[in-house]
Amino acid sequence: MAKKRIDKDAFVSKFEQAVEEIKNGKFQPIYLLCGEEPYYSDVIIKLLSDNVLTEQEKDFNYTVVYGNETDAPQIISLCRRYPVWASKQLIIVKEAQHISNLAPFQYYLDSIAADTVLVLSFTGKTLDKRTAIYKEFEKKALILESYPLDEWKAPSWIKKYAASLGYSITDGAAELLSQSTGVELRKIVLEIDKLTKGVANKTITEKDVEDNTGISRDYNPFELCKAIVYKEREKSFSIARVFANNSKKYPLIKTLGAMFYYFNQLLNIEALMENNRIAFPVAAMQSGVFGTRQKEFEIAARNFPLYKTMRVISYMRDCDAKSKGNERGTASEGDLLNELIAKILV
Repeated sequence: MAKKRIDKDAFVSKFEQAVEEIKNGKFQPIYLLCGEEPYYSDVIIKLLSDNVLTEQEKDFNYTVVYGNETDAPQIISLCRRYPVWASKQLIIVKEAQHISNLAPFQYYLDSIAADTVLVLSFTGKTLDKRTAIYKEFEKKALILESYPLDEWKAPSWIKKYAASLGYSITDGAAELLSQSTGVELRKIVLEIDKLTKGVANKTITEKDVEDNTGISRDYNPFELCKAIVYKEREKSFSIARVFANNSKKYPLIKTLGAMFYYFNQLLNIEALMENNRIAFPVAAMQSGVFGTRQKEFEIAARNFPLYKTMRVISYMRDCDAKSKGNERGTASEGDLLNELIAKILV
């Protein structure tokens, strides 16, 4: 059976709509928060905490419990209480994935308390959609199932989040930060929040990222990729030497991950151009490449057409397998990286 395509954009739209409704004082009786990316649950819980009740009302009407310390009947009992000197009460259940049996919630779903807002947060967990209780939640609750951020969307997500705080971040700085943080949104948010406290103005630059994260603008996996696609042999091997001499800071697995990401993005652009017969700028934008990066990838596509890009990815897979097996012999991570670069630039 073909795997169902995940519509991540639909989730983001649903999440943003929920955010606006909460800000406008429109609350659902039940929020079921689940999925692989916990950041979205953090946002919804924080917004509900700030908007459902005033600070004075929270004294008697705001309850937080944890799934490993309670069960469904106890939670239902909390939901059945009447608010004290307030129109609503807010019940937040964190780590709800530890609740052993969700079936009793059926009784609550049959008669939901109108003056209770219940939040069930399943951290890093996706519920089984085939179960009867999930189908009942689907009828009566707002279910927000989150998904991890695609790697190629990380820089644009970073720019959007920075803008929400009143800051701009250069394309290069967003790329550099994404290479440092990966796609874990909690980590990205933490790093951006730290950056906004450390920069002198409202524009975050590559130097700001370098100063605050310790990652070098000149020696990082994306600079290595750029040197490779520009066919700058000396610079490519120079960066590789720095990585080899600082293997703890630049482990091969992290370098290969960035290279896979980079060349897969290039492959996607070239495949769109080949299969859909569209021009490079359109293919680049559809692949998440904007601004100054378009020129870089245009040169990359010229120097590494589709068949060469596929060959590079094959070389990287071989290198990855060799680094994890016995075939490497006495070769160090630096040796394997140099061998890979030599193959690519032959």
